[in-house]
Amino acid sequence: MSFNLISGTFVENLLAPHRASASPWLTWYGASGERIELSGRVFDNWVAKSANLLADSFDLEEDQVVVVDLPTHWKSLVLALASLHHGATLVAPSHERAAEAVLWVTATPTDPGIPASCEILAVDPAALALSFGGDLGPVAEDFNASVRSFGDQFFPSSVSGAATAVAGDEHRIDLETLFATSAEAKGTILVRAGLPILEFLPYAIAQWAAGDALVLLEDGVEATERLREGERITADYSPEA
Repeated sequence: MSFNLISGTFVENLLAPHRASASPWLTWYGASGERIELSGRVFDNWVAKSANLLADSFDLEEDQVVVVDLPTHWKSLVLALASLHHGATLVAPSHERAAEAVLWVTATPTDPGIPASCEILAVDPAALALSFGGDLGPVAEDFNASVRSFGDQFFPSSVSGAATAVAGDEHRIDLETLFATSAEAKGTILVRAGLPILEFLPYAIAQWAAGDALVLLEDGVEATERLREGERITADYSPEA
């Protein structure tokens, strides 16, 4: 599966209307008990910091391939949108274009399957981790330790190229359609986060564009009635919706 999203302005158009909002945009429940609530403003700050990191540390450019070797998580969603700000092509580790990757975003930076020519961004998924808790290996950049030093604003440049998104090997989605597709507003949507990030990304974009908030539950977190009531859940994730 891959997404070749060419223009960072699409990400800007998605996030800018919510930049001043203190309302929940994305809430994460981790299996270790943490709850992280990101407002529209805070989520936008994280995307901006991450996009600045990708520019300054990796010189990420349009059409370059980025492997996102992470599950659905608030950090993987941030990094996906940050990469799309640069017009990068996002692919899963198993995709045939992974061999072309210039950057591999992963929680396992010493994985021998990562091409030697590829730069590595190591991400500790622990919500409040200030540095990567494991072995970074000889070349990986520590996302957790580095990202906070970057600016809270990112100014995307105009990126040329065919505005095409590629989902899998057979289904192609026009980039403008991906970011402009109207979805039915559902309110606050409960999502179990065990699914692949690139499968979930189009749904997240569509529902955010509709004005919805997302609540992600890591595997092992029970969707209790107390949680549903506390988060004011009005719908559950449905890929067919």
